[in-house]
Amino acid sequence: MTNKPDHTLDYHATSFSQGRMDFAWAEPAPEEIAAAYADWDAGKGLIGGDPRKRPNAHLLPDWGLGEPFFRVLAMDDPRGMPPAGNGAALRAELAGDRPLEIEIGFGRGDFLLDRAQRRPERLFIGYETKTKATRLFLQRIPRFQLDNVWASDDDVRFNLPRVIPDGRVDIFHILFPDPWWKPQHQVKRLFSPPFVDLLANKLRPGGLLYFKSDVAEYGEMVRYFVERHAAFAGHDPALAARIGDYAPTHREFWCSRRDLPFYAYYFERR
Repeated sequence: MTNKPDHTLDYHATSFSQGRMDFAWAEPAPEEIAAAYADWDAGKGLIGGDPRKRPNAHLLPDWGLGEPFFRVLAMDDPRGMPPAGNGAALRAELAGDRPLEIEIGFGRGDFLLDRAQRRPERLFIGYETKTKATRLFLQRIPRFQLDNVWASDDDVRFNLPRVIPDGRVDIFHILFPDPWWKPQHQVKRLFSPPFVDLLANKLRPGGLLYFKSDVAEYGEMVRYFVERHAAFAGHDPALAARIGDYAPTHREFWCSRRDLPFYAYYFERR
C-alpha cells in the first residue's frame, strides 16, 4: 500500500448548495417496513427506471467497449474486451482473491480513484447512475494508470444482487448520497431495510460499511436501520483507521472549505 497523495485531482468550483436541513424521519411502523420490501420487490425507486425496459439493454454502449465498464444486462455482450467481452473480464476479476471495495454513488470519482491508486493490491468497483459522470470517470482512469477499478451506471440496487457474489465485499463506501428530500421522491432513497439486507449479504464477516453525510438526520436514520440489523455491530469511530488517508469527495471538500459539518459512520459486519 502507498500513502502517497494524488496531485491530479482538481476540485474546481461547483454549484453545490447546503440543501435543506429539515430532513425528518420517524421510526417506521411494521406496515411501513412491509411497504419498503414490497416497493423493493416491485423495482420502485430505481434511478432511471427498470433497466429491463430500456431498448438494447443487452448491449454495451460503444463508449464502454474495451473499458472497465459493465451493465448487468449486458454482462454477456461478446464485444469489447477479449476474449468474450467486458462481463467475462469482470467475472474473472471477481473470481480472484483480491479484496473488493465498492463505492456507491462515486460522483466525480475523486475518492475512488485516489483509493484505487493507494491500494493497487485491491479491486475496486464504482456505481454512479449519472451516465455522463461515469463516462468522465472512465476518461480519468488512464491519468492514474490504474488496472484495478471498474465502473457501472446501473442502479446498484438492481446490479449488485445479480453481479457480486455474497460475502465478496470487504468495504462499502457510501459517501454523501442524495437525501431525496421531497416525500414523493423518498422511494428513491438508497437506505431502506431491504437495502441493508443487501449490504449484509454482500459483505464478508468483518467487512466494513463506511457512510458519510452532511445531513445529520439522514446519518441518524442510516444508523437506525443498520444498527437494528442483526448482521451489523454498532457504529464504531475506531474503525476509521481501516480507511486511513484518503482524498475527500468533491462534496466533502466543498463542505470543508465552508466550515460546514459532515458526519461519518463505520459499521462492521458481524
